[in-house]
Amino acid sequence: MSKRGRAIKPQHGTSAAKGRSAAKGGGAPRPVALVTGAARRVGRAIALELARSGFDVVVHWRSSRADAEETAREVEALGAKSWLVRADLSVVAEIEGLFGVVAELVGRLDLLVNNASSFYATPLGSVTEEQWDELLASNLKAPFFCAQFAAPLLQASGRGQIVSLLDSAATRPFPRYLPYSAAKAGLLSLTHGLARALAPKVRVNAVAPGPVLLPEEYDAAQRAGAVDATLLQRAGTPEDVARTVAFLATGPDYLTGAVIPVDGGRSIA
Repeated sequence: MSKRGRAIKPQHGTSAAKGRSAAKGGGAPRPVALVTGAARRVGRAIALELARSGFDVVVHWRSSRADAEETAREVEALGAKSWLVRADLSVVAEIEGLFGVVAELVGRLDLLVNNASSFYATPLGSVTEEQWDELLASNLKAPFFCAQFAAPLLQASGRGQIVSLLDSAATRPFPRYLPYSAAKAGLLSLTHGLARALAPKVRVNAVAPGPVLLPEEYDAAQRAGAVDATLLQRAGTPEDVARTVAFLATGPDYLTGAVIPVDGGRSIA
């Protein structure tokens, strides 16, 4: 096995002891979820919703340490336990290190949420190799290697799950965001492939948000256009996405290889 990467061990929480997710009073242990990119935006909403749904949460971050610490505090305010772990998911050795830390300090993993993602415009004719590599790394390479290194822990759980965040761009590519769209198309294929490869012990599903937390660079016309493209004629919220992830994590256990659109009907408009 290759040398572990530079994943940073938890800096927040009441304890770092292995097996810390045991329920109060010595009952059945609480399930543990790892959410990549949990410091802000949709990732934070997912972490908090999972805490409300009975999970302890590993909060992954790369550069937003203060935001990640706030997510961890909010998770614990909901009565769940939290661990903070930093890793650069573009570096495979750091991904391996991340799951090594989880195995060492937490001792189990029941749910991996592949949320971390880069997204920005890359008009055709101006795309650089660096942009291509960054967008493919965060949206496809990282979810693959996270799944690969998480798989032994998820299989040992007896109820392991992976939920990845897709986008309607996976099937309807955005012309100004082609590398991002290609990466999300790959992640869609990866979701189906992992569902087959990890069955029957681990279920693998995805959520495909629509216009939720629109890019800051969007002007008023672009924002209106994104909303107009939905059947519900409104933007979604991070909580819409988070509740869907929690549904997959806690709901019917006969779902695998499924993709749930949370897009206000944009995918069929």
